Amino acid sequence: MGSSAGQYGIPAAYIRGGTSKAVFLSKAHIPPPGPLRDAVLKRIMGSPDPMQIDGMGGTRVVTSKIAIVSPSEREDVDIDYEFAQVGIDQDDIGYDGNCGNISSAVGPYAIDESMVKRFRVGASIDKTLISQEIRIWNTGTKKLIISHVPVDSRTGKSISNGTASIDGTPGTGAPILIDFRNTIGASLSRGVIPSGNAINVVSVGNKDIDITICDVANICVFVAAKDMGISGDETAEQINSDSALISRCKELRGKASQLVGL
Repeated sequence: MGSSAGQYGIPAAYIRGGTSKAVFLSKAHIPPPGPLRDAVLKRIMGSPDPMQIDGMGGTRVVTSKIAIVSPSEREDVDIDYEFAQVGIDQDDIGYDGNCGNISSAVGPYAIDESMVKRFRVGASIDKTLISQEIRIWNTGTKKLIISHVPVDSRTGKSISNGTASIDGTPGTGAPILIDFRNTIGASLSRGVIPSGNAINVVSVGNKDIDITICDVANICVFVAAKDMGISGDETAEQINSDSALISRCKELRGKASQLVGL
């Protein structure tokens, strides 16, 4: 960590993973867990401020994220990864969960920072690429994630260019495969269906609807688009501007949370 005229420099990488992006930091370069580290991470993102004008945050939940990465001391794991969700206009930061999108960028960062001690051949959908398997321990959920990262055969570094594409992000990139099978029950330790029922019935807007609550990496609620009053082919702008729909989603989220004891 360097300093100049009262400012301190911390080595970092700004990486997109899936439909999110985060500031990636080595655990060795930041303070240990506690108030000082919380303050440093919030300062990096420019929080609390709705514009995050004095930091790296992008004023959205999907861009106010930090990944803290280090070599693991566990024999069955390559990398320890702590995910931090930083409040935007609120002075808070949480470490208890994970972000699947950011998980996909942990492997490339760890490889490029020479944190991975051994090479294991990984899986790939493109047989012309060499892929490296990275075993990642998410400290927030205490679950194992397996990442398969395309690497350059000459340098051993991760490959970022490619033809793979996903919804929600323009352009293309290298195909990174993520195995989340070990993250079942990550939030509540009650299996895939934490409510105990494959289908639960809740009342939203005075209408009974069927929902399914799953706990795989994070808690997620599945509901038919028609039951929320939409067709399912709306654009992101249409959804975000529909205040009635957002209100129904918030009501659904609250009732689903109650069903699983959150």
